[in-house]
Amino acid sequence: MDTLLNLKKISLILFLMLTGTHLASALLVSKGYDNATLLLLYRTLDLPAILAGIVYGGSSVQEYLQALKKNSQIFDVVGGVVGGIMLIAALYLNFLF
Repeated sequence: MDTLLNLKKISLILFLMLTGTHLASALLVSKGYDNATLLLLYRTLDLPAILAGIVYGGSSVQEYLQALKKNSQIFDVVGGVVGGIMLIAALYLNFLF
């Protein structure tokens, strides 16, 4: 239980930091600041932010199911497949455009 709680906390912190940095760099790039570091952050932080969000969402639901003392084996499979499909779709869309 402690491992799941720690994973949830760490993934939330990473999600907030990565998403905040990505949004800030996107806003600065849209305003015309064409710094090499800003462009690098803008182009690379979207996928790690999505991955951190998927991990946070999955760990939150898993913690909720454990609090209800429900069997979570079905969720493990279905959540893993859905999270994998979301990540593959994000990868595909990221490299397509």
